Amino acid sequence: MQRLNTKRRQLFLAITAASLGICQIASAQESQTIEVPKVELLPIEAPVIEEMLVTGRQQSAAQSVVTERLEEAFAADLMSSDQISRTGDSNVAVALTRVTGVTLLDGKYVYVRSLGERYSSTTLNGAAVPSPELTRNVLPLDLIPSSIVESLKVQKAYSPELAANFGGGAVDIRTKGVPSEFVFSLSLGSGMNTESDDGLTHASHGETYNMPTEIRNALNLYQGNLSEQRIGDFYKRSNQSVSNSERDLYAAQTNRDLLLSLNRDVEIYQKSLPADYSGSLALGNSWDLSDDLTFGAIINFGQDTKWRNKDQERHDIGSPEDRFSITQRTSEETRQIISTNLGLDYQDMHKLQASVYHIENIHDEARIKTGFNGSNYTLAEGSEYVFYETRLENRELEVGQLTGEHKLDQLNRSWLDSIVFDWFYSDSTVKTDVPNHVTISGDNTVDPATGALISTQLSPRAAMASFEFLNLEDNVISNGWNAKVPLVFDRLELTLSGGFNYNEKSREYYGYTANIDATGNQSAVLSGNVNDVLNSDRIADLNNNFELNVGGGFGTESYVAGQIVEGAYGMFDAKWDDTWRFTGGARKETFKQGLLPVDLLDYTGNSIVKIIDDISNNPDQRYGFSQDDWYPSLAITYMNEGFMNTEAFQIRLSASETVVRPDLREMSDVVYIDTELGMKVKGNSRLQFSELTHYDLRAEWFFDSGNNFTATLFYKDIANPIESTRLPGSDDDVILTFENSLSGEIYGLELEVLRDLGAGFFASSNLTLSDSEIISPEGQGYTNSTRPMTGQSEYVLNAQLGFDSEDGKHSASVVYNLFGERLFFAARNIGNHQDAYEQPFNSLDLTYSWYATDNVTTKIKLGNILNEERVFEQVNSNGVNVDILKQQVGTSFSLDVKYTY
Repeated sequence: MQRLNTKRRQLFLAITAASLGICQIASAQESQTIEVPKVELLPIEAPVIEEMLVTGRQQSAAQSVVTERLEEAFAADLMSSDQISRTGDSNVAVALTRVTGVTLLDGKYVYVRSLGERYSSTTLNGAAVPSPELTRNVLPLDLIPSSIVESLKVQKAYSPELAANFGGGAVDIRTKGVPSEFVFSLSLGSGMNTESDDGLTHASHGETYNMPTEIRNALNLYQGNLSEQRIGDFYKRSNQSVSNSERDLYAAQTNRDLLLSLNRDVEIYQKSLPADYSGSLALGNSWDLSDDLTFGAIINFGQDTKWRNKDQERHDIGSPEDRFSITQRTSEETRQIISTNLGLDYQDMHKLQASVYHIENIHDEARIKTGFNGSNYTLAEGSEYVFYETRLENRELEVGQLTGEHKLDQLNRSWLDSIVFDWFYSDSTVKTDVPNHVTISGDNTVDPATGALISTQLSPRAAMASFEFLNLEDNVISNGWNAKVPLVFDRLELTLSGGFNYNEKSREYYGYTANIDATGNQSAVLSGNVNDVLNSDRIADLNNNFELNVGGGFGTESYVAGQIVEGAYGMFDAKWDDTWRFTGGARKETFKQGLLPVDLLDYTGNSIVKIIDDISNNPDQRYGFSQDDWYPSLAITYMNEGFMNTEAFQIRLSASETVVRPDLREMSDVVYIDTELGMKVKGNSRLQFSELTHYDLRAEWFFDSGNNFTATLFYKDIANPIESTRLPGSDDDVILTFENSLSGEIYGLELEVLRDLGAGFFASSNLTLSDSEIISPEGQGYTNSTRPMTGQSEYVLNAQLGFDSEDGKHSASVVYNLFGERLFFAARNIGNHQDAYEQPFNSLDLTYSWYATDNVTTKIKLGNILNEERVFEQVNSNGVNVDILKQQVGTSFSLDVKYTY
């Protein structure tokens, strides 16, 4: 009851503040006289544009997207490249956190209106693109640098031209096109992080070691089993005269030679971390080929490298004092982009553009995890476990796009305006390669009084060392067209539109794991650090008990999948007397998917036979299925210029129905590792689609001084929502999975305001208050069958105070971002522990830009000034609030200098 009353007070205060904000802005328009400077314009043919007051670099950037936002029939928020530049955000993921109701997960996945990444879709210039993530089917938005972005559009109310897979919102990344004049820019930058002075690295840093050819050939020869027993059996069949001792010696030596082919030079050590560095280059121009035809081209290059410590501390929920671990973790991340854009423009009526993007991300990481499990590893007995881990991940995204826009005026009449036809074709491929992910387990002897390290050795266990080799390739072909026919009558403007989209995706994910079995060894054989034990001399000695075997131990490690989505839509958009607007339509979409687990070690074909049998005889099989349905949408808008002294006022009500489908990885019965948090995650092939009904009510006030205010109420009803939960198991072996709940709902209020404060200052702020409820079936073991939705925050606040000097040479902004606690995973009745929540994160950033000349800009940014940590809490059965996971972030500093011609 207390919590409910708190929410009501929050809602009451927000509505009161909103009302006061409208009144203050409106009264400010009455009391202020604003003089608009006169601007001489050359006599060119162009649409008539209302006069706009430009009060400063940042404020005008915030106002630059207002026109498009007003023209949208369905609720959408936009962010221009200028706005992104002023806040100093280096990639799309961080930039989107400035948008109302948008939060970020793991620094790369967007939550819109507190709905997780599976409820948000992302397109690049309207086209679907694949994901390079091994653990998710969505595009990580930190991969896209802000330098190539023209604007970001977050549509929060569904319209039929969008794909029906729509939950919280649809994000469209619109890249910069060809220039209209000569463009040259060069920037260099550097930076650092307060938590990243010294860190970890490893002996194979930056090197690529794929699975050895010797092991690949041996897998084929010995039919997926490299044990000494299997090698000996095969040898005996072809050499029946050999003795058993000769057979055993041959098998042991062959197995040991295969083991020696692995790269074992992976010792981790400390080093001083260098400073971050970045650079970018853009060069372009346009040429008039004739009076009617213009050709333009631009090339962009950018690269940045950062070193970061992301140390973690974990505590077991049941016994936090006895079972806990500390992880030292350092990553080096390099991002690189090369893009080329070519364009033709004929009389501003026909535009063609070809674009190519190559984006590469290299992530190299080293970890040392030490801890106690309360049984055979305890501080009282001076025994501590240790895991050494190195991982190199290379992700490449290549996108080729062709787009066209055509205005056809040949049929123009008094009642028919120019017909507009646009189309696109996109072919994209992503490749992710993890050539040698190594995990090695060890045992430390420590001083029970101080915890100081006394000695170390590797563990005599079946998987003392694991070597993972993972490959993913995703291909997406996306194409479509849209047509608009505008009809003009005395008091009615009617636009009829329709279009078609086709998306085809194929995915291949293959993984091998080679393990070193060290059971039976004496302590002397395993004593020392990683390189001491895994050196060639000690491994080659057949008197030592080492054996290579292949198999992940987590379950099926590979799968192949395909997906086809076809959609066609029709819409109408009617404006009556510039007062009422009715927009509606429907989309017919067909969805087909096939997903087959692949056991790379099954040379008998039994796993394939089982799949074929299930497909043929099991009506409930989920290897392949299809679905098609209609998805309607309707919006009604009332417009009144001059209402409350506004330049533009409108209030919009919309309703729609959509679907959210689980991604390929979530529907594959594969256990994998979430590399960001280091937790095991298992897919669920029984997941069902979620069906959503949306309602939005948005009111917008825009004033001639540039001030504006927006208030939005939203409600979403969800059938079969997909939630993250924990599988039954021990407290020190947490495995997360996905399950459908019975029903869910989320509703809330969004407020947004931009206000000129005078003297070069302005304030921009947005606040989202929301609540949600998920109902799971009884009897499934949840601690709370009724609970909030995963990832939903009761509040999300973005606030910006900006300053532009009168001479235009200085610009600064202080940006604050806060989200409330959000559900991390739903707990099972394992010890009667409560659900786990990620705690609020206060982010305070400062950006200052100095425009020394018209060509040179210097930018300084401080990020996470408050030095906040990511904290995940869970209340155990004793009522104790446990920090089950803490991860440091650190305060970052960057300096960039840019020259623009």
